[in-house]
Amino acid sequence: MLGGCATTPPIEDVPSAETYYHKAEQLLEGRRVMFVFHDVDYPKVISLFQEVIDNYPYSEFATLAELRIADIHFERERYEEAESYYQDFVELHPKHPDVPYAIYRNGLCAFEQMREPDQDQTSAEDAVAQFRVLLERYPRSKDAPAALDMMLRAEDRLAAHQIQVGNFYYQRGDHYAAMRRYRQALTSYPLHTNRMRTTTDLANAMKRLKRYREAEQLYAQVMNGNPDDSTLDEVVEELAELRELWSGGMPPLPRSCVTDPNPACDSELEPIP
Repeated sequence: MLGGCATTPPIEDVPSAETYYHKAEQLLEGRRVMFVFHDVDYPKVISLFQEVIDNYPYSEFATLAELRIADIHFERERYEEAESYYQDFVELHPKHPDVPYAIYRNGLCAFEQMREPDQDQTSAEDAVAQFRVLLERYPRSKDAPAALDMMLRAEDRLAAHQIQVGNFYYQRGDHYAAMRRYRQALTSYPLHTNRMRTTTDLANAMKRLKRYREAEQLYAQVMNGNPDDSTLDEVVEELAELRELWSGGMPPLPRSCVTDPNPACDSELEPIP
């Protein structure tokens, strides 16, 4: 009997989902002790979170582990990996209370990968799209104010791209192509930081295209929009030259159409190609 008992293997306790999860969290928390940062074994931490996901897929800890893996990739500036995890989290758990957070962080992943205005702007477009989703679906989210700020910054980058292309065409004398780019910046990103400058550039392009009435409207908008001194000086000079051009017989728009454009004035304007 004693021999039979001795050969019976002991029963080992299988770690619970909570045990795996909290062990991983402890490894992450240990990265700073007395204001001194220590290296973290990130592969080990991720493997522990992955144990939760693989062995306890229906546990709430498995859901949280997915989000923590995304956060680790983000903190390590591995934005493409983080973006993938945040996106999967949103798609797999659409009703989870952390979905707004995942959308916000997904937007940050795209924001951190934005390129200079003269380069491809896919990441900036993705960032704007993610932040806009958060603001539209979860306007009361704690991350909504930050998302709005980041979205406007990403839109500034997209507007700058359009403006740079417009400037390129303008300098080459292709004022029609320049006009289209400036207008795109103003239409798609009406709150971009340098919109007074962009409006002036659009007016200048209109003027070179001999679309004087529209140019005057735009110059009036700039003057009423509190521009900086250099822009204001330029607009005053351009308007003076514009009035000399009009002395040849082209009647100006009614004052109400210049200061407060409205649909009733459309018949006074030259058609836009």
